[in-house]
Amino acid sequence: MRIGLVLLFLLAAISVNAQQTSTGFPMLENAPTPSGLAIGEAGAAVPMGSASIYLNPALLIYNSNSTIDLGYSSWIDESTYLFGGANFINGNRAFSVGIYSSGVGGFEQRDRPGEPNGDFSLTYLSLSAALAYDFDFISLGLGGQFLNEENAQYQASGYAFNFGAAGNFLDSKLKTGISVLNIGKLDDLNNQPTELPELLRAGIALDVFEYTHPKNTDLPVLVSVATDFVKPLNNRESLSSGEQENEHYFNLGLILNVAEVLEISGGYKTGESTVKPISFGVGFITDLIKINYALVPYETGFGTLHSIGLQYKF
Repeated sequence: MRIGLVLLFLLAAISVNAQQTSTGFPMLENAPTPSGLAIGEAGAAVPMGSASIYLNPALLIYNSNSTIDLGYSSWIDESTYLFGGANFINGNRAFSVGIYSSGVGGFEQRDRPGEPNGDFSLTYLSLSAALAYDFDFISLGLGGQFLNEENAQYQASGYAFNFGAAGNFLDSKLKTGISVLNIGKLDDLNNQPTELPELLRAGIALDVFEYTHPKNTDLPVLVSVATDFVKPLNNRESLSSGEQENEHYFNLGLILNVAEVLEISGGYKTGESTVKPISFGVGFITDLIKINYALVPYETGFGTLHSIGLQYKF
């Protein structure tokens, strides 16, 4: 019965047209916080607080505490990503809200040869809310987004939905997840509609082993791995080649947790078209606060992304 419910839930979400044009809102393809960026965005089965709204909303119920999450990322040419969210857990239900934005400025505006008229910027905004419910071994999640895009004097708004399902097994050592993301539409921007980056994600997260030295039981080491299969549901323009594509790829993540105080992580993305194949991160953990940092080098001269985040547990 539960499996049938999950299948109906996801099939309803995948009723999209895969023959679309190139997509906008590139931030919706990226994890909004450094904990997700550090593991190569392999977040379909890794609970990340309110950031899971954008990766798999069904995971919101699998966090150990309610959280407030903040993230700031800086890229080249004054490009920034900001995220703030809160996830509230009550029994077998979770409710989450978030705000996610990105912007880049300094583009010269011209309507004739010669000196520019001035500068303009590109900004993207997502206001989101999501619900998750735990049915013992299976959880379901649904998120909605209000979207706004500004390009010079042009502006467009719209909406999108995120759907997810997740499973929790082996005393929480194994988690699985599948999600369909960014299903919606935007108004025309300068007579041209912006297509959203519609994605199918399916992933597994596993605690591989835990080691405690017999002479130092206060320093356990836990090794976890995560992997996502990601399939774009519409075509988008490759940053590296400029060509239209919708090939699938894999995100791989490795997490090393030392005594629940220090977390070291890394990620790898497959696929010939990716411009950020590797990522690294570190986290410092206390009972109430976790501070994360991620570094993501881009290939082909796109610079390096730096991200810092804070998670407060309550």
